[in-house]
Amino acid sequence: MNVIEAHVSRVVDKEGRPSGEVKVQTDDPQCEQVLAYFQHSEDRDYDLVSIVRSDADLLTDWFDNSMHTAYEDITMQWFENESLKTDWGRRETFKQQVLESGQVREDLKRLLR
Repeated sequence: MNVIEAHVSRVVDKEGRPSGEVKVQTDDPQCEQVLAYFQHSEDRDYDLVSIVRSDADLLTDWFDNSMHTAYEDITMQWFENESLKTDWGRRETFKQQVLESGQVREDLKRLLR
């Protein structure tokens, strides 16, 4: 999968730490729109914490709808190889594509001070 477009939408709390939520449009027909979450890393860059598929729809989610999962963490699915291990090369490539898209890196730097 490749990143077509990405932009930072807000800062949220993930696991007790501030995280930048990035809306990402991809060329994956099954997950055209995902949310990627980034946190500061120890090497002065950003860690890709998780990727969430958003199936939320105002037509069905304006009430408590148990018919589907509105937000599903797909981090492991996307980057798992045949031996059920994380493909760190693919994960790093995706991370860099998101960070280099538009103003993402600059916006994360500004918001996650």
